[in-house]
Amino acid sequence: MTTLTRQVKAQGSSAVAIIASVLSILAVWQIAVVVGNRVPSAALTVERLAGEAAAGELWHNLALSANRFALGLVLALVVGTALGVLMGMSKLADLAFSDLNAAGLAIPAVIWALLTTMWFGFGWLTPVVTVFLSGLPFVVVNIAKATRAVPAELVLMARSFGVPSSYILRHIVAPAVAGSTVAAVRFAIMSAWNGLLLAEWFGSTSGVGWRSRYWYDANQLDGFFAWVLVFILVLVIADLLILGPIEKYATRWRTV
Repeated sequence: MTTLTRQVKAQGSSAVAIIASVLSILAVWQIAVVVGNRVPSAALTVERLAGEAAAGELWHNLALSANRFALGLVLALVVGTALGVLMGMSKLADLAFSDLNAAGLAIPAVIWALLTTMWFGFGWLTPVVTVFLSGLPFVVVNIAKATRAVPAELVLMARSFGVPSSYILRHIVAPAVAGSTVAAVRFAIMSAWNGLLLAEWFGSTSGVGWRSRYWYDANQLDGFFAWVLVFILVLVIADLLILGPIEKYATRWRTV
């Protein structure tokens, strides 16, 4: 079997899996519509979403949320990677930050959203800091674990031959933590995206979370479901089109 044939079969299997998942979700949704009293149908939800787009609310609020999320996530990745590598290579740093990071993992996103709202009030800083604090512990724990898995003998041998620390980080540590970095990003995105929604719900006057609350307060469940659908679709699309290819590229050496 050629490589091209295997790739075609893999892509076909992925497409079938996606279609099956969509059909399952729609089936469960329709059952909920029939059984529930106030659950809006998929058609009504999509119609409301089209109305939001026509009114200029969809892309404007989605862009604001995406900007806030990107800024907070990038900060979490940069700081989290630095702390994770430091904890993985230094026992002293591990002792200093491990319990603090464990506490961060235990705190749900809703608590960060409430705290940042009280700290910073209504503004762009509240969702950005919430995204940062929600995603940071997941990045740290995954990077630290991957760094500890790097053979200590290999690092010691490189140092004994006078290899610079920057070279060790780039050519020994970085390839070893590449796969775990993608896993860290996945966990961080899920937690941080939830934190963004909650922060905009409680402490913002724009964005996906704020618009969801707008329709919730108006007691219009079709509008609320429409924005929840946006929230879910962004995560699914990001995972399929961005994180999936990046993970394959970062772990390509495993199939060699």
